[in-house]
Amino acid sequence: MIPIINLLGPDLADWVGQFMLTVARLSFVIILIPGIGERVIPAQARVMVLLALSAAISGLGITDYEMPTRIADFMFVLFTEALLSLFLGIGLRLIIWVLGIAGAVIAQSIGLSQFLGVALEDEAQTATANLLTMAGAALLFSMNFHLEVISSWIGLYETVPVGAVSWTGQAYLFDSIYAAFAFAIMLSWPFVAMNLLYNICLGFINKAMPQMMVAFVGAPFLVGAGLFLLAVSIGSLLMVWQERIIQLIVWL
Repeated sequence: MIPIINLLGPDLADWVGQFMLTVARLSFVIILIPGIGERVIPAQARVMVLLALSAAISGLGITDYEMPTRIADFMFVLFTEALLSLFLGIGLRLIIWVLGIAGAVIAQSIGLSQFLGVALEDEAQTATANLLTMAGAALLFSMNFHLEVISSWIGLYETVPVGAVSWTGQAYLFDSIYAAFAFAIMLSWPFVAMNLLYNICLGFINKAMPQMMVAFVGAPFLVGAGLFLLAVSIGSLLMVWQERIIQLIVWL
């Protein structure tokens, strides 16, 4: 037992140590989880959720870790748990980043990239990205995604026990980022194809009638057709996203 914490008594000292380890592994998961981890949620509320869950989970004895006798060893384990939590949290955040990237590509394709919405993240996104991310967050809450995350996080102790440093060095995070970006481009591909077709037609019309200002004529058509396609396909887009998001996160 760590000498400083041992002043509290063996039982209480062990619980405090387990509580600190639980907070370290759960911290970035709560900070970055879609919905609860949004910037519009007060930081105090997220901290209260983190502390309440950590207090409840640390009393279950699922960590099953013998506390080290030196403070340096304990701090090293805390660091590895926080690093693991960062990897897990980024993996969760990829779920919303997929919709943000897809929304930005859609806005670029249909000529709405100049219209910025409310800054749900650290900086303002396009209106289509805001629409998709808000709809995605609401959909996640409706399917009790946060409860599934906590359940999978608790089960992760069997696969990755406390202090398993080697697991954090795996390349799963980079594979997840690559897959998330590819998935975002796939979701927005119909709009990219429409923009490509629009520019090809614009080139032929400009070649046939050089005096005509085809850009002024075609821009309203592109915006209108893009909004119509978005209205028709947003339901199917979110359904495909909902079915594929679990595959982006290895540990769920």
